[in-house]
Amino acid sequence: MPLHAAGLMQGDFVRVTKGEMLMFETKNFVRALKGQEFTVLKHDAIRKRVYVSFLKDDGTLVALTLPDDAVEQAQPAASQDLLSGAEAFRDGQHDESRRLILRASQDKPTAPLAGAILARINAALTGAAQGRSGTPAGRQAFATTQQGLRDTAEQLNKAGMPSLALALDLGADRLGGAVPPSKLDRADLTKRAAISQRAVLRARQAIGLKHFIEAQKAIEEGLQAEPGQADLKAWQPKVQHDIADAEELYVTANKVRRFEGGVIHALSAIDDGLKICADHVKLRELRKELNASFEERTSPPVTPVFLAAAKVSTPREQLEEGRRLYTSRCTECHDLEMLDSRSLGAWEKMVAGMSRRANLKGAEQARIMDYLAAAQRTMESAK
Repeated sequence: MPLHAAGLMQGDFVRVTKGEMLMFETKNFVRALKGQEFTVLKHDAIRKRVYVSFLKDDGTLVALTLPDDAVEQAQPAASQDLLSGAEAFRDGQHDESRRLILRASQDKPTAPLAGAILARINAALTGAAQGRSGTPAGRQAFATTQQGLRDTAEQLNKAGMPSLALALDLGADRLGGAVPPSKLDRADLTKRAAISQRAVLRARQAIGLKHFIEAQKAIEEGLQAEPGQADLKAWQPKVQHDIADAEELYVTANKVRRFEGGVIHALSAIDDGLKICADHVKLRELRKELNASFEERTSPPVTPVFLAAAKVSTPREQLEEGRRLYTSRCTECHDLEMLDSRSLGAWEKMVAGMSRRANLKGAEQARIMDYLAAAQRTMESAK
C-alpha cells in the first residue's frame, strides 16, 4: 500500500527506496542514499511529503522532507523497540510499553533481556493494582514488586545500559504509592543517556551517507557513555571493516601513483575507496593532490585541444555550459565520477534519473549530455 494511502505516525521508521534529495525549507539540503533510515516526525499525506529528523554538523536537530513515494516503512531494530517500550512505561503508556517490548522479544539476541524487563514491568503493574486495595497483603506485594523494579534498574545501569535503567526507574515513580527510593544517580544517567541516544542518531545518519569516519567517532563517544548500547555495538565492526578497506585502497593509490602512468590507477583506487568511505580524509587529500589528473578523468575543461579531440559540431559555448551544469549541479548530491566508469547510454539514464533532484530542465540535461559525449570522445582519442 502506498505510504500516502497508509499513512505514517510520529516515531515510525522509514527506509529510502531510491536516492533522493532531502529538502529544508524548499531548498536542497543533502542527498539521502538508498537504504538510509530516518525517524518520522510528520507525514503530510495531502502533499505526499514525509518530515524526518536530521542532525546537522553543529548538533542541531532539524526537520527535512522527502517525497513519500521515495520511502517505505521499516521496522525499528529490536533494541530500539526495547528502549521505546521502556520509555512508554516511564510515560505511563503501559499497553504500548508491553506491545513494544513483546515485539522486541521476538528478536533472538534481544529476547532474554526483553523478557526479563517485561516480567518486571508486569509484576510491578500487578503489584501496584494490589497496593491500591489498601490491604496489608496488597501493600506488601506492591513494595516487593517495586523493589524488584528498582533492583532491575540498578542492574541495567551496572551492565552499561543507563537509557533503559533511567526509563524503568522513572516509570517506578509514576506508579505512585510508597515506592522504594531510587538507587541511581539520575543526573548522571540522564547525561549519559542523552549522549548515547544522540550518538545513535549521528552514527545511523553517518552510516547511511557512508561517512564511516564520522560514524566511528559517534560510536566511540556513545559507547563511552553507554557501553551496553546494542545498536552501537552492532555497527562498530562493520564500520571498522569499511574504514580498513578504504585505508587499504589509499595505500594502493599512494603506491601506484609513483609509477609511470600510475596516476590513472591511483585515481581509480581513490574513487573506489571513497565509494566505500566517503569521508576518508587521506583519500580526499590525495585526490585533491592529484586534482589536475582527476579533472581530466571526470570533467576536462573545454579547451582547443579538447575540441580537436572531440570532433563534434556542438558549439563551444554549449559544451562549456554543459560542463558548468555538470560540475555545479551534479556535485550538489555527490562527487563526480570517472567519465569512463559507464557507457554513454548509462550516463544518459543517470542524468535523466537525477534531473528531478537537481532541478534540471530538458534543455539543461541535453547540454550536459552533449558535454559528456564530447568528453568521452576526447578520452577515447587519447588511448
